[in-house]
Amino acid sequence: MASILQAWLDQCADDFREPPEYVCLQKVLSYLKKNMPGSDPEKRAQNLLEQFQKEEWENDDAFHSLSPCTPDEEEELEISGPEEFSLSQEDLVAEQLTYMDATLFQNVVPHHCLGCIWSRRDKKENKQLAQSIRATTSQFNAVTNCVLSTILESKELKTQPRAKILEKWIRIGRQCRILNNFSSLKAIVSALQSTSVYRRKKTRACVPKDTMLMFEELCEIFSDCDNFATSRELLLKGVTQGTVPYLGTFLTDLVMLDTALQDYLEGGLINFEKRRREFEVIAQIKLLQSSCNSYCVTGDEKFVQWFRRQRH
Repeated sequence: MASILQAWLDQCADDFREPPEYVCLQKVLSYLKKNMPGSDPEKRAQNLLEQFQKEEWENDDAFHSLSPCTPDEEEELEISGPEEFSLSQEDLVAEQLTYMDATLFQNVVPHHCLGCIWSRRDKKENKQLAQSIRATTSQFNAVTNCVLSTILESKELKTQPRAKILEKWIRIGRQCRILNNFSSLKAIVSALQSTSVYRRKKTRACVPKDTMLMFEELCEIFSDCDNFATSRELLLKGVTQGTVPYLGTFLTDLVMLDTALQDYLEGGLINFEKRRREFEVIAQIKLLQSSCNSYCVTGDEKFVQWFRRQRH
């Protein structure tokens, strides 16, 4: 038992990453304290628990503990309205979105993506299930809402300035593509393809043709042709450098696998083909999580404050 638990804790630590309570890890630790006090597995389990709690605290501090801006502080922010946003640097915005996305993606617990877990998230008793994946989903929605609010919120904004903001987001999307941040890129593309933006024909007509061609190229990345072959190919090419995927593709794959294949075959035998195919997807997620260590971007508090203030 000591050898098995030591190997599990060392080689598959992410299996125990279940914030905020870490129930499975607490059970293992309790068992070790009772049956193997002072052993190496007990020390490893205790260190792992402290490590996870520290990482959770650091992430909360980075993203959720920012104090609301006072009116004076709002004036100090570099981006305060639609027109100021149109003058902001595309690479700065793309880098900050990538920083947030990469941090959240690295904290995703891979096995929570399995269809048997994620497909049951909406049940009343599962409100605390797969919190790390819910965080990435919330971030995706926040980026989409940020795009929509900057383009549409101001009713007094004239066509030309509004077109400048639309153009700005396309160029930010292009920067996200350069950074291999497919999560924010997908969110930006989805927002710009929405009915509320698409129906503003005069605004789109004011955007330069070369920028609109750029937008069409970005849209092609997420074409559903041949089971999203283009985006999957780009992900495989990007594993040697920092890459943040659109997690929805993996979640869809795993839910479909869970729906299509049974857990057990005739006679109660485990369906190893299903487990093998699920493992292939999970392994890709883990590989991409490791690639995020290649990013050398730090958070900008002013940008995060501005981003969090955007209305839905």
